[in-house]
Amino acid sequence: MINFSKKTTTVLSMLSAIGLVLSLYFHIKALLGIPTENTNTLYLTLGLGLFFVWLPTVLSLKQRPEFKEGGFSNLKHPGKFWKAIFKGTPKLIAAISIFFFVYAMVNFLLFMAEALEGAPQIIDGKYVINNHGEITEISQQEYKNAKANEIRGFSGHWMAFYAVAMGILYPRKENESDSDPTTADLT
Repeated sequence: MINFSKKTTTVLSMLSAIGLVLSLYFHIKALLGIPTENTNTLYLTLGLGLFFVWLPTVLSLKQRPEFKEGGFSNLKHPGKFWKAIFKGTPKLIAAISIFFFVYAMVNFLLFMAEALEGAPQIIDGKYVINNHGEITEISQQEYKNAKANEIRGFSGHWMAFYAVAMGILYPRKENESDSDPTTADLT
């Protein structure tokens, strides 16, 4: 199995933090209804960047003793699960990670409530909502609002995944004590 050096996990944690900040930036813009046009490349980069940091995140978790013996199945209780994931992580980093994870679930429900109307598109120069082939013409402002909702939906998930990767990959001390008051104890 792959063992990542402290330097590697530090770099990956910092990249996760950058991904989190960029995702938060786009998320806030979407919430405020500020258009973000011509940014498809950055969206694609943020989406693909998740794979870049999450593969090492999962592999690093598999190296921890809590996950070696029986994997995740031994940690069915949410408190034990989060404690094991963020063992040795500063409390603030763990709290930020968990906040964005919970926020993503709430954001997803709000996103889906609006997205059920259909996908915003431009067809023949007209702004429309396409709901499984049923086309409804909308105003330019309604189109922008629907596109902002899409961005909010994606960026909410990006924030969660980048935040949790940042917390998991955050450099920890060797033989971290469970009683260290500066590290997460989420039970």
